[in-house]
Amino acid sequence: MPEVRSERLGQAVWLTIDRQERRNALNEAVLDALRNGLVDAAATEGVRAVVITGAGEKVFCAGGDLKPDAEGDPFSANPAADNPVVKLFRAMVDSPLPVIARVNGHALAGGFGLVCACDFAVVADHARLGTPEARIGIFPLMILPFMLRTVPRRKLLELCVTGEPISAAEALAHGVVNYVVPLAALDEKVNALVASIAASSPTAIEVGRRALATIDGLPLDAGLEYAQRLLPQLARTQDAREGFRAFNEKRPPVWPGR
Repeated sequence: MPEVRSERLGQAVWLTIDRQERRNALNEAVLDALRNGLVDAAATEGVRAVVITGAGEKVFCAGGDLKPDAEGDPFSANPAADNPVVKLFRAMVDSPLPVIARVNGHALAGGFGLVCACDFAVVADHARLGTPEARIGIFPLMILPFMLRTVPRRKLLELCVTGEPISAAEALAHGVVNYVVPLAALDEKVNALVASIAASSPTAIEVGRRALATIDGLPLDAGLEYAQRLLPQLARTQDAREGFRAFNEKRPPVWPGR
């Protein structure tokens, strides 16, 4: 059986890491399958979001596979080539579709990094999130860029240095995740988020996600300059024209997606 299951559910593609016996740990095959799943979803008509989750009810993802018999673990990747973690993260950034983490259980180490790399996170209230790498003599280097964009710096350093996880409620309080719900309500909340995404312009979302990532790395004046040049281009898209028409005609828009 594949270690990552891909399933079309309504307007979303769900990618499920299916390695419960290994706590849904990451190896090269899993990372490549997630990346390929993102690419395939973006090429599928009618798909508006990707949901990444783990099998079962205990663990979303425990990070890199540390078992002695692990194959393709991200720690032994060739340093002269892109790490498979980097390839996945770049695919997530480049995807035109929003990516939702459906956090069904504990998200630790690389699993926590995966949550931070997603655009949204809906978390079961029993889950714990953290970076225990320092407890085994390493540091969460590969996931630092996304954690720095998601976790307040002081809290991030505490997580990395102490290795102590935080509860889902604490993660919500720090703004690390979007929603915390009981496990039984997890799918309902994810589906509601997908529906909200699907109600908005796919073109505006695609352009906006990339603009946010670009502006986030620019000085204020450069960010304002970039924004004022991008907005007129976005306003000329077919989606924008349809959106204005629908607003004035007091009807739901029918997005061309262009």
